[in-house]
This record gives sequence, structure tokens and C-alpha cells, in this order.
Amino acid sequence: MKIKKITIQNYRKIHDALIDMEDNITIIAGANNSGKTSLVELFNAIFGEKKGKLRGNDIPVIEYKKWEDKVYPIFYQGFLDKMPKNQFLEYIDSNILASENEKLIPPLTVKIQVDYDKDKDDIRYFADYIMELDPDNTSFYFVYKYELNKSSFRESLDTHYEKLLSRLQKITGDEKKDIDIIRSIKEILTTSYSNACEEKVYFCDKDYSNVVQLEITEFKRLFNYRHIMAGRTLDDENSDRSHILSKNMIDIASSEEDWKDFIGNLPEQILLPIQDAKIKEKVRKASIESLSDAIDAIAKTNGGQTGNIVIDMDITDESIQSFFKSITCAKYQTDDCYLSESSQGLGYSNLIYIHLQLEKFRKTINKYIVNFFIIEEPEAHMHPQMQNVFTKYLLKYYKNIGNIQGILTTHSHEVVRNANISQLRVLRQLSAFECKIYDLKKFCKNIEGNKSQLEFYDLLYTINFPDIIFADKIILYEGDTERMLIKDVLKKDKEYEDLSNQYLSFVQVGGAYAYNYRDIIDFLKIKAVLITDIDYNKAAKTKETILSSTTTNETIKKFAIEMVSIEQVTVEDLYKWKDDSSSIVINTIYLAFQGKNDGMARTLEEAMLAKYYNVSVIEQKQKEDWKELRKNDKLKYTIPKDGDECNIRDIVAHTSDKKTDFMYSVILNRLSEQMLPSYIAEALKWLAK
Repeated sequence: MKIKKITIQNYRKIHDALIDMEDNITIIAGANNSGKTSLVELFNAIFGEKKGKLRGNDIPVIEYKKWEDKVYPIFYQGFLDKMPKNQFLEYIDSNILASENEKLIPPLTVKIQVDYDKDKDDIRYFADYIMELDPDNTSFYFVYKYELNKSSFRESLDTHYEKLLSRLQKITGDEKKDIDIIRSIKEILTTSYSNACEEKVYFCDKDYSNVVQLEITEFKRLFNYRHIMAGRTLDDENSDRSHILSKNMIDIASSEEDWKDFIGNLPEQILLPIQDAKIKEKVRKASIESLSDAIDAIAKTNGGQTGNIVIDMDITDESIQSFFKSITCAKYQTDDCYLSESSQGLGYSNLIYIHLQLEKFRKTINKYIVNFFIIEEPEAHMHPQMQNVFTKYLLKYYKNIGNIQGILTTHSHEVVRNANISQLRVLRQLSAFECKIYDLKKFCKNIEGNKSQLEFYDLLYTINFPDIIFADKIILYEGDTERMLIKDVLKKDKEYEDLSNQYLSFVQVGGAYAYNYRDIIDFLKIKAVLITDIDYNKAAKTKETILSSTTTNETIKKFAIEMVSIEQVTVEDLYKWKDDSSSIVINTIYLAFQGKNDGMARTLEEAMLAKYYNVSVIEQKQKEDWKELRKNDKLKYTIPKDGDECNIRDIVAHTSDKKTDFMYSVILNRLSEQMLPSYIAEALKWLAK
């Protein structure tokens, strides 16, 4: 019995999202503040017995705003017409709450599809919730809602009527003066609405339309749910006062039959030595007899009806287990030395703790219901290598257990690297009020007919895939020198301050393969710039031959075929394309390469020197002049030995094996901003918007 699909609508920043669950483990990956914890809190509220409860602020704030703006004029009109309270409430009923004319906030809705195997699963606990009569249908459907109770809302309006009336009477008609009063009125309406919402659950047909209500407790009994939360409290001090690990070990042991046999005779065995030592008599003498005078005095106020206090000992299985927990300590053995529980770092202890929680959960598996749990950000306190080892172990653990299903939330690159692409659901924040889930299983299906793309993503996945899925924005670049230059500019130039504060991923690509990244960037709808070289024939040394030269850059060629239908694209075509388009943007990708304003350059270094010296890359200068410039600017580049003249093209060609040294000299001499080529500056400005 497994959860197949969970559809979430109108929950906080999640307006409409489908989680297609894996049979074993589904990984929800996202950067901080993308909504991972919100999802966990939702599952706690729906599936957990005690944890979590839905509240009014779980409904998206933007929906409240829409509702306020929609219903406020109706309320205001009712007061303008000076209706008595009863008539006003009837007016609200007919204009807002009436079923044929509802002006309500869409309810927070979670649709749950549970699938079963006809040959393996016993559905005795689910049989009462069959709605589909199709013998081939092997699913149960439930809807969990947080929706308005209209009666409660009417009562709230009745309660707040006088308060609303007094505030509405203060409205003058002056927009600026009335803004605070109107805001306070809307807050009363919103609070009344929020407080009148309640949780309900239904079973239904596959269209989630024909619904029958059931008790929430009845629904929760269908799920064996456990949440291992982030930020667990573990021993990391000199004292082992909390003994988190050892207590969990006792809990696991106590579920075994051998344990039950072991402790069956313990109460008597423990009680006999206590009796022999006359512990009860000693306690009575030290405590109760010293209270005898006080007890006698109290008894007089109660007509002598106060009974005598006696000491007895009731040793139960529970008290023994509690006793074992208090005296048991986890130790780490190294050779002949035993180290305390707190001797290991939080990361190691955390890994063991999570394993113990998994083992405890495994022992509670009930084959007649859905066994489902969440591990929230297991990478907490673990360094990358430990994250790597733990993730491999965890995925193997899930695979071997069988009848268990779970979700793992993470913002760890290592966790993502060790999972399969098809297991990933990426949670991304689109705006301050909205986030969205991207199902990478769908992405894999989209490209499954393209063998070369599948092979490419298999390689990409282990190299820089996490850098893409966690990013707010992406800079795809060809060489290390581009990355060095851009990072330095972002750090120094205040124009890019907002951009540098975002989760900006740098992904190194080659001109021949950069186009392949388009599928994943388009799928995730990430804003990206692709910085590449125009790469025309380096033998072209005049303006005419350069303009007629064709590019050898495969990415530029593919984009040109798609966007302007030119297969053999020349430099002149590319310059015109940039002029006509202002900026070349394909979906969410900005294509940046050298243009007219970059001095006929074909590479980054050529463009930088052309910008700094304000010359074309083919313009000749005396070598002595170049040497003087190099000396003054303290830049590291090589001037050819042969001949009396040379140009930037010649200099860059002779500096090709020292590009990194050249870029270091630019950065160390604080020339990054002055030498930033136009094509990169324009791309960064677009990305910063």
C-alpha cells in the first residue's frame, strides 16, 4: 500500500503542485526558503497523530488579499445602506456566502491517491473507502480540506458587527486619510474568515468530485507516519545527561520478543532484594513518620477522615524500561578505550540517531496500512563526505526494506548527486508569494527518446547538476578566466550587488555542449546567461574577412538555426542579429557573445584588451608602444618577438598558455570593471533585472 500522488492547492506559497511519489524514496530538493519545511509541516498536520494543525495563515496571503479587495465594497455598501444587523447578515449571506454566488477563498486542498497491488496487498482497512467500481482500478482517493465553516463566519460577523460599524462610520471618503481605517476593517474580516476555517477529510472517486466525509481520526489511522525533524537535539557536551542514542536503542530492544521474556520476571527479582534490605521501612521512618504530627493536625480539619499514608512499591514493565533508559549510556569503543556518547561530533551522532529512528519505524510497519515517513534535511551537522556516505546507505536501506515509503527533504549537493534524477522533485521559489515543484521524472520522460541527451545528462548529473537545481540564477561560462573576471566584478561593482546576494551558480560548459543545458534550464524555468565566444576564423585579419567569416561555435549555430533560420551564420549575421534583437533571449536564457562594441574580438581576452585600450583587435601598433603600455598597466601578456608591429590578436595568441596569469594581473591591479567587455556587462545587467 503506497501513496501514489499528492496534489496540494492553496497552501502558503504552493498554489498548485503535484508530487508524484516514488515507491521507495522521493527526494524534495530546494534552496533555503523554497518551501521544504512548509511541506513537512503540512504532512505533519495531515498524517501525524499529534504533530501539527492547519491554521488560517496556511492559506496563501495573496488569496486573502484578493478576497479582501473583492468583498470589502460589498460590506461597505451594506453599511452605507444603513441596514439593521439582522438584515445586514442576510445581505452578506446572499451576496457572499450563497452557494450560487460564492465569493470565498479557494480552500486549502490536499488530494491523496493511495495505490495497492491486487495480488499482494490486503485492503481490509481501506475497503470501506472504495468509490470506484471499475475492477481494474487499484486506487483509493481522499481529499483533505481546510475550508470555511459558513455558520462560524456568520457568528464571527455577528460578534464583530458593532466594531465594524464604528470603524465604517469613521470613513470620510478621503483615500489617504481612510487608508488605516480600511486596513483595520479588512483585518477584522480576514481574521473572522481565518478563525472560521476548519479541517475536513473525504473519500471520493478518481475525479475527486463525488465526496463522502469521514472522521479525521479515522483517516489518520490509515497511515503509519513518522517525522524525523531537522535540528535534532543531540549530546555535544561533556555530560551525557540526555542519552539520546542509548534511549533510542532501548526503545528498539523493547519491541523484541526476547526483551519481553527477559523483563517478565524482573519485577519480582528486583522487589526481593529491596524487601530484604527493608527499604520501605527506612523510607517510612525517614519521611512519613516525620510528617505524623502534621498529618494529625490536618486530620482534625477534616473530621478525622484523613487516612494513613503507607509506602508501597509498584514495579511495572514501564518503570523498568524507564530505569534502563536512565542508567544506559551509548559508548564508542576504540581499542580498549570506551568514549562517551558526547565524544563524537554532532554529524556522526546525527547519522546514528537517524538510523535508530529508521529502525524504530521499521519495527512498527503495518502491512495493512500506508507506512510513510519524512526525514527533514538529514545533512544537518554532516560534512560533505558523510552526507555522501549516509545518502548511499539510506537509499540502499529503503530499497531493501520493501513495504515502506518516504520523503527526504534536502538542500545538500551530495544528497542530490547520490540520488537518481527520476527521484528528484525540485522546489523553487518563483516570487515572494509563490513556489513551485518541478518533477524531474517528467523531465526524464521528456528526453527519453533522445539517446545523446540522456547520455549527456547522465554525465552532467554527477558533475554540476546540483549547481543548476539549487540556483536562483545561472551563469554558464566556458573557461576559468571568465569565472574569475565575473566573480571579481560582482564583488566590486555596486550595480550588481543584488545579483551577487542571490544564489548564483557558475556552471562551466564548452561551446560545443552548452546548448545541451537548455532542456533542464527551460524545464526549471531558471534565468540564465550563457557566455560564449563568437569563435570565427582566427585567420581573418581584416574587417571584410571577419564579417564574412562563419562561427565554429556549435551552440551559437544551433541557436541561430532556431531563432533566425540561418545554418552557415556569419559574423555579420550575428552582429545584425544582436542589433535587431537588442538582447538575444531564448525562453529564460540570454545568449552572450562578442559583438560590434567589442572591437571585432573573437575571445574574452581580445575583448578585454580592446575595451581597455579602445582599439580594434586587428589594429596594428608599434611593439615598443605595447611594451610601454604593459609596463604602465602592470598587465601580464606576451608581445611577439618577430616584427616591429603587432595587434591584440597577435598578443592574445602568444599569451594563450598564460590566460590565468593575465586574469590575475587584471584582478590584482583592480582593472576588472574597466576591462569588462560590453557583451558580458550587458548580460549581467539583464540577469540582474
